[in-house]
Amino acid sequence: MADYLFYTYFEDGREYFVYKDLTFERSHKKEKDFPFLESLLLFTYLDIWPMEGLFKEMDKALLNFYRERNTDSRGIVMGTLEKLAKEHIFFEFLRLDWQSRFRCAEGHDDEDIQTILPHKQLRHIPSDLDTLQKQIMRLFEDVLDIDDGKKKPVHEKLQAYLDKEKRNSLYAYQFRPISTTYERTNNATFAEVLHPTSLSDLVEFSLRECVKREQRMRICSYCGKYFAIPRRNTAEFCNLTVDENGHTCREVGAVKRWAEKKNSDELFKEYRREYKKRFNWIKAGKISPGSFYAWSATAKGKRDECASGKMTFEDFKEWLAES
Repeated sequence: MADYLFYTYFEDGREYFVYKDLTFERSHKKEKDFPFLESLLLFTYLDIWPMEGLFKEMDKALLNFYRERNTDSRGIVMGTLEKLAKEHIFFEFLRLDWQSRFRCAEGHDDEDIQTILPHKQLRHIPSDLDTLQKQIMRLFEDVLDIDDGKKKPVHEKLQAYLDKEKRNSLYAYQFRPISTTYERTNNATFAEVLHPTSLSDLVEFSLRECVKREQRMRICSYCGKYFAIPRRNTAEFCNLTVDENGHTCREVGAVKRWAEKKNSDELFKEYRREYKKRFNWIKAGKISPGSFYAWSATAKGKRDECASGKMTFEDFKEWLAES
C-alpha cells in the first residue's frame, strides 16, 4: 500500500489536486486547484529539454545507489524531484511516488532494487514527454481547434486523427484504460476521481475529459498557445500569466489590441487628410491627375507598410510631409 495520497478530479470548471505524505502524523493534506485543463496545457508547453541534465543526474545517482545504497545518491534523486515538483503539479506526484519507492527499497534485497527503482523510467522522461507533447498538440489541431475550418463533428475528427497512426507511427495519442473511482469531494459533492499510478495516467485523465466534453480550443492571439474556451465564448486571449507583475494574456492582449486600433485609426486619419489635400490640388491646378494618382499608389503602399509594422507611424508622417 502506498504511503502517500495523491488524487485529482474536475468540478465546477476547475481541476483539483490533493496530496499528502502519510508517513508523518503532522503532515497536512495539501490542495491545489486550477482552471479546467490548465495543468495539461502547462504540461504540454513545458520546455523539457533544458531539464534533460537533471534526469541524467538522477540516472547516474540511481546506478550508484544500486551498488552502494548510500544516502547521498538518494538525496540527489529526491532533491532533483523536489525541484521538478515546483515546476509542475504532475511532478509532485512523481516526487511522492519515488519517495515511497525509496522507503520500500529499504527492506528488499539487491536483486529487487532495480524493479522498485527503475532508473530508465526517470531517464526516458524527457524523450517520452517530447513525444507525448507532440501527440497532444496534434489532437488539439486535428480534433478540438474551433478555428480549423472543418465542419465535422468531433467524433469524426477524432477517428481521422487516430487513423493517421496507421500511416505515421507515434502521430496520435493512444487512449488506454485507467482506473477511477466515484468519491465525495472536499466541496461535499461527488466526482470521478483519479488516483494515478504514473504520469501518463494524469495526461490520460485530462485528455479523455477534453474529448468527452468536446472542449473547444483556440490559439491565443497574444502568446500563440492553445487555451480552452467556454461555450458561447468568443475569447481571443488566454488567462496565462505572461509577466512578473502577474498580468495575463487577456489583460495585456486587450491593451495591445486597443493600442493597435488607436494607431490604425490615427494612421488612416493621417492618410485620408493628406489624400484629400492633394486631391484638391488637382482642382487648384497645383498638380496633374497623373502625378496625383502616382503619389496615391505609393502612399497606399507606405500606409500598408506602417499598418503591418514595417514602418513606424512617425516615419510615415515624415514621408507624407516630404513626398
